[in-house]
Amino acid sequence: MHKVPTNRDYPRTRYTWRERAFVLAGIGVAATVTAVSLALGWGLEPIGPVWAAAIGWTVVANLAHALWRGFRLGDWSAFRSCDPPDGSDTFDWSTRTGAYAYMRIADEHDRLMREDYA
Repeated sequence: MHKVPTNRDYPRTRYTWRERAFVLAGIGVAATVTAVSLALGWGLEPIGPVWAAAIGWTVVANLAHALWRGFRLGDWSAFRSCDPPDGSDTFDWSTRTGAYAYMRIADEHDRLMREDYA
């Protein structure tokens, strides 16, 4: 018999300020460069690449941090934090949506559209 995971099985530890600073450092640097660039009159040329690099840093650092916590601390909750909807038998675990959700939405829109003319 397999073990059914519950919230108690994967205790999420608190994040430290150093971990948060590591992930969000790129955004802080980009904000600083933006303020300095505008204050010193350098124009908008350096701002775009810096913000693109900051977004890239945030994505890579977030993934690296989640993997580090998983391997180092055994905290894999970053990859398991999705709570399934209650009582849904048509839940598709691969896409995290209900099976054929687009058809239900289209039918609902069609019904609402035709309701005014009925």
